[in-house]
Amino acid sequence: MPLWLAIPCGVGPCLIWLWLIYRRDDHEPEPRLLVLSAVLLGALATIGVWWTAPWLARWIGSDAAWVGAFVVTAPIEEGWKLLALLPLLLHMELDEPLDGVIYGAAVGLGFAGVENVVYSQNGGDATLLVQRAFTATLVHASCTGCLGFCWAVGKLHRFGRGRVFWAIIGLAIAVAIHGAYNYFLADSSRRGMLVSLLVVLPTGLVLLVLKVRWARARSPRYHRSE
Repeated sequence: MPLWLAIPCGVGPCLIWLWLIYRRDDHEPEPRLLVLSAVLLGALATIGVWWTAPWLARWIGSDAAWVGAFVVTAPIEEGWKLLALLPLLLHMELDEPLDGVIYGAAVGLGFAGVENVVYSQNGGDATLLVQRAFTATLVHASCTGCLGFCWAVGKLHRFGRGRVFWAIIGLAIAVAIHGAYNYFLADSSRRGMLVSLLVVLPTGLVLLVLKVRWARARSPRYHRSE
């Protein structure tokens, strides 16, 4: 697929998903420039992954599928997306848990957009991009969205131990869902693929939706009318 066609086909679905998530933040919407900055930072995070993932894989020296999924790919990708998310988490505009979901999903979708384009240039076609728009792209959005939510809750938590707890939980959830998706998808059997697409992916999306609904319901508490 030519690059001029791969970019809109790979990035376009990411922007549509981002719009659907962003419009849920209707009480005090985040500045669009910051949300787009999160997308750009997520896209740049792919550079770090391409640099560190092969090195870590060689250092570990194991071809086991679970190692590749849970020790290399998922921790590396979620770790770099977390680094991309940190400037937004520290920004003064992030003042409620829902903001963490918005910025986290934006980072994840920026990352997914670049990944989609790269896959299309490595032998993929339009069919692959359509499939990824409803699978891997949503995995990135759900994992980093959950990560952003937990870190936002930790930032707003009054106690130090609570902040550490939410930080660990957020990263653990993101790595677990991402790793499970990759692990079962790499299984050559039909059963593994079905588990990945019909169990792991929906689980991540349900968690994301629940976090959005919980945070949205409590948004007025963080922005009381004067």
